[in-house]
Amino acid sequence: MNAPKRTVLYDLHQRLGARMTEFGGFTMPVQYSGIIEEHVAVRSAAGLFDLSHMGEFEISGPHALELLERALTNSAARLAEGRAQYTIMCTEDGGTIDDLIVYRLGAQRYMLCVNASNIARDREWLLELNGGRAEFKDVSDSSSLVAVQGPRTVAILERIAEFPIGAIVRFGVASGKVAGTRCVVARTGYTGEDGFELFVDNAAAVRLFEAILNAGAGDGIKPVGLGARDTLRLEASLPLYGHELNAATSPLEAGLKTFVKLGRDFVGAKALQTQVANGTKKHLVGIQTDDGKVVARQGYTILADGIAAGVVTSGTFAPWLGRPIAMAYASAGTVTPSNASGQKIEIEVRGRRAAATIIKMPFYRRGDPRFDSRAKL
Repeated sequence: MNAPKRTVLYDLHQRLGARMTEFGGFTMPVQYSGIIEEHVAVRSAAGLFDLSHMGEFEISGPHALELLERALTNSAARLAEGRAQYTIMCTEDGGTIDDLIVYRLGAQRYMLCVNASNIARDREWLLELNGGRAEFKDVSDSSSLVAVQGPRTVAILERIAEFPIGAIVRFGVASGKVAGTRCVVARTGYTGEDGFELFVDNAAAVRLFEAILNAGAGDGIKPVGLGARDTLRLEASLPLYGHELNAATSPLEAGLKTFVKLGRDFVGAKALQTQVANGTKKHLVGIQTDDGKVVARQGYTILADGIAAGVVTSGTFAPWLGRPIAMAYASAGTVTPSNASGQKIEIEVRGRRAAATIIKMPFYRRGDPRFDSRAKL
């Protein structure tokens, strides 16, 4: 078994007191000061993440768009230069190979950011579909990625950016210098907050990370590990590959229909069209346990009218909301979709049953006064 890789920021994480864990084939920080404290920092100020375990592919040339239109559920043909979109890569039967973001950096130049655990599989799949037509480069090992997320992000980065970084629109992407370092900067993220993701050559990653921490010191910025990254994305009801998404689950079952543009000949289109016509066998729902204490964990069974109806995919105590939340797949016809919330169900928790309710997702939405913090540090 291969030893886990380290990002170029590994030594800095150690100096910052991070507790490390293995994730996606990498040794990554799971927390620094604590998951709750880091989570609250992102919701109220800003958090800085090392995401260098993610993969990056560059696809260019006159056949680049042809490959993307064949491989991806969302239509990259709709992308203007300097814009990005969330999308999914499917098997012929509609299962999910990976979810990713595609960035249009030039007229015939694109970049894909893929999940760490899927880099090799995604690369081989795309190369097979490409057949040598588009120029394809896997730059994962030479690139680092850091993210700044939270309401103070723009103010912090404007102090050290050498271009109008605040003018980048949501899902926009631009190139420029931040703290003297050339970056590709996208206004994207995985926390439910406003923020940016900065792609940079490995050699400059430590300098950039430290510069952002220093620039945000007066704003309460904190380095944030994978623990809070997971609680943040779950509050925002964002899917995670290996939990809500996998080869046995279609993007339609995951509630991602918005990112599936049918009427095109992409891989999996026929299977997804059949699901649209006939309905899916399962759907993703949001859950809240009624006592506000029991946490429904991944793998727990959900029951409707006493009968097994599905399984929890992700569950946690939500630091900002101050209560447990979970997402689960329910069999069609047993549990109503979350947009028709209120159905009473049960969760099987270590041999006993806990009362729960189907609730609307997302659990948290930035700027909505209903989601005021009840967290206590």
